[in-house]
Amino acid sequence: MFNKQRTSISNHFLALLGYFCMAIVSSCLGCSYKLLKDLSTDTVSPVEICEKINHLKIPEYLAHFILSGVLTLRGWWGIGIFNVPFIFYNFAQWCEGRHLLDHKKVFSTLSQEMRIIKAKASFFAIIMFYCLWEWATWSPPDYTPIGIGFNTMKNIQVSH
Repeated sequence: MFNKQRTSISNHFLALLGYFCMAIVSSCLGCSYKLLKDLSTDTVSPVEICEKINHLKIPEYLAHFILSGVLTLRGWWGIGIFNVPFIFYNFAQWCEGRHLLDHKKVFSTLSQEMRIIKAKASFFAIIMFYCLWEWATWSPPDYTPIGIGFNTMKNIQVSH
């Protein structure tokens, strides 16, 4: 069965946790992009911008890791495994200490950082649209009793 409960954790909780993690990652990437865009116009201090962006890195990495686990636990193996290269990239950046922006070198790495943020944002947009598509086409499983869970669409009939 496609909608089979796969873990002892409810699908509803996993869905909410996944959407929450996507919101965290999207807002971290959006704020980072906006801050780097302001830095490219040279209207703000590089020290302040680097500190703000560096504070956004840890929540982004943790939310991405949790999101990958949630997608895998929900049974979306393809999209969960599709996250592994970005998780590995984040982990490699973390281990090498290159995840933090240095205010002395930020102008030389500005275009590279903006490309990375755009790539991550595009990747998460694909994941978000996939999750919304799954949510929109989801039908409740047969083992869910009426009145419990996501089963408002269970008894709706479509006439031809």
